[in-house]
Amino acid sequence: MTNRRDFLRYAGALMAMLPLPAIVRGEDDPGLPMRPIPGTDELLPVVGLGNSQAFRDGNLEQTRILLELVLSRGGSYVDVSGDSRYVVAQVAREMGVQDGLFLGTYIGETGDETESDDARRMLEAQGKPILDLALTREIEEFSRRRDSFQRLKEGGLVRYVGVARHREEYHEPMMALMKAGAVDFVQVNYSMLEPEAGERLLPMAQDLGVAILINRPFVNGDYFRQVRGHPLPAWAAEFDCDSWAQFSLKFILSHPAVNCVLTETANPRHMVDNLGGGFGRLPDDEMRARMLQTIRDLA
Repeated sequence: MTNRRDFLRYAGALMAMLPLPAIVRGEDDPGLPMRPIPGTDELLPVVGLGNSQAFRDGNLEQTRILLELVLSRGGSYVDVSGDSRYVVAQVAREMGVQDGLFLGTYIGETGDETESDDARRMLEAQGKPILDLALTREIEEFSRRRDSFQRLKEGGLVRYVGVARHREEYHEPMMALMKAGAVDFVQVNYSMLEPEAGERLLPMAQDLGVAILINRPFVNGDYFRQVRGHPLPAWAAEFDCDSWAQFSLKFILSHPAVNCVLTETANPRHMVDNLGGGFGRLPDDEMRARMLQTIRDLA
């Protein structure tokens, strides 16, 4: 079974061997911890990969390395939008790993075609029998056209539907959609610098059985600028935390409503560090308060 010590040993070896060869895990190596998608028997690994700059740049080799890293540690979730959808689809098919990925695919945002047409086009690109998750950032449009998204599920094109945004002003409309039973997933910003979703949205999602994906764990780098030059507290070792990146990720993952936290790095070394945040112990409520105060004191 993979534990924190095994992962750190793996990560140390990895630093000396990039670019990576294909890595296959054995049956006795479950990799990242998983959490159930509410209302289902399906499990989702707790750390995923956001819409990386490597995807947006069309960097196929860098994309391959990132996907290989995620899969090698038992991860699966990858967020893709725009042209990134085709970059990841191409690399995943070339690697033969498309069925091992859980892709959060943004659809119907160009205005040039219907959601169903876009979903069919993405199915062809990904080489999957059904899209895992259809996402949109157009929350008002989703509210007006929620029936069309439900038809994607009814027609066997999509397994789950959801909305994604990264500012507090969208929390209320997201909660309205959750109350209406219109979404299976919500992707929202939540961190020690942006803890507002923890007040109402995350508890509501837990009560209503809506899966939660977290974006902006590092607030576009603002978090690292705040902690730069400061030593990681020694007590972080009490919850198996080895870096400031993991400090943020473990705070987020310690909220019981969170299914998966997404990091958007294009740097394999950072990806290794981020994946490490999913292993080991998590802080309890008392420790979470201490973490939050530590970050506030550094502001």
